Amino acid sequence: MPGKLRSPVLHLVVCHAEPAVELGPFITACQELRWEVHLIATPDAVDSIDRDGLADLTHHPVREDDQPETLHPLPPADAFAVVPASFDLVNKWAYGLNDNLGLRLLNEAIAVGLPVVAVPAPEPALARHPAFLESLERLRHWGVTVTRPAEPSEVADPVPWHAAVQVISAWTRFARVPGQPTGERQRTADNLARQSG
Repeated sequence: MPGKLRSPVLHLVVCHAEPAVELGPFITACQELRWEVHLIATPDAVDSIDRDGLADLTHHPVREDDQPETLHPLPPADAFAVVPASFDLVNKWAYGLNDNLGLRLLNEAIAVGLPVVAVPAPEPALARHPAFLESLERLRHWGVTVTRPAEPSEVADPVPWHAAVQVISAWTRFARVPGQPTGERQRTADNLARQSG
């Protein structure tokens, strides 16, 4: 009898940015695609998210910098998502800075070639800053899938969650997951796209 296929593991790095309070639908969409989601909060995000609620949703504790590595060991990741990706994190990441757990994991992901998707969510006043745009291009050059930052005028879809879900849906086709009809995967991405837009 063949061994049971495991669900692929998604490490979700969340930054301090206003859209972080709306992570629930994104996590649920990833779970419907059969991903096991583990959330890592950057230091500035710890107090801006509902840690208990997100732990209940993911069935795993939210990892933070001040926790001992052995307290809640993370399983090896199959892929990473940075949702939302703040101005500060994008610029630090693009220059290899390693000053918190989220950045350390993301730098390791690039080094070993794991798939990564990032959803930029800078403050509108910083969205066109030359350093930020240069950092996004550097990450793309390294193989990170960077969704297009929303324009300040696009109030109906300030953060394109659906774009990240569609990327993860494509990864699912190549991941070791329990059988799921292609149509079901596509409906999940399409439903989130309608909710976002």
